[in-house]
Amino acid sequence: LGEGASGVIHAAGHGGPGGASEVAVKLFKGEVTSDGWPASEMAASLAAATAPHTVRVRGRLAGHPDGTDGLVLERIGADWRNLAGPPSFASCTRDVYAEGLRLPQATARAIARDIAAAVAHLHARGMVHGDLYAHNILWRPGEALLGDFGAAALLPQALAPAVQRTELRAFGCLLEELLAHADAADALADLAALRDACLADDPAARPTMAQVHARLAA
Repeated sequence: LGEGASGVIHAAGHGGPGGASEVAVKLFKGEVTSDGWPASEMAASLAAATAPHTVRVRGRLAGHPDGTDGLVLERIGADWRNLAGPPSFASCTRDVYAEGLRLPQATARAIARDIAAAVAHLHARGMVHGDLYAHNILWRPGEALLGDFGAAALLPQALAPAVQRTELRAFGCLLEELLAHADAADALADLAALRDACLADDPAARPTMAQVHARLAA
């Protein structure tokens, strides 16, 4: 189904008491990558398994004949698509969106709301996603999912607030990009205000993700 820095994702079937179902299996490459160690990703993915608006993890793979580590994930339908592609040498730190992409206001707002809900859940549990980019977001009209926990981390309590405020800046960049691709973005003044708050130069002045989600949910 796809391949990332840390592993390859395969289509698979899972049989259980409730009958057979289609799943996705991520087999890790078994070595440190740009995202970190497979064991760290598995721990973070399992810790985030109940987060809303994420690609749900069913469990850890056991008994692979080659001893390969893996995760079993829910299979996402073909109607979901990536919001953008990874950064290029030209864009450097920003994702590359499809040329001419325009998002209805309601869709831009739904993507922001759902991703804020997912990240707020992680932050409340002392975590960060660590790779909050559009290329790790799947969307379809009216909803969005946050995926790829390869760079996610469980943080020491003393460090969590400061690192999470850094992730607020990443969310501000996402809002900036959503506004750049939204129809009649001038009507999304609330998203623009949130963007500015998340991009504040002083990290202590940025809102928490719980506050961001509360504003978007309202």
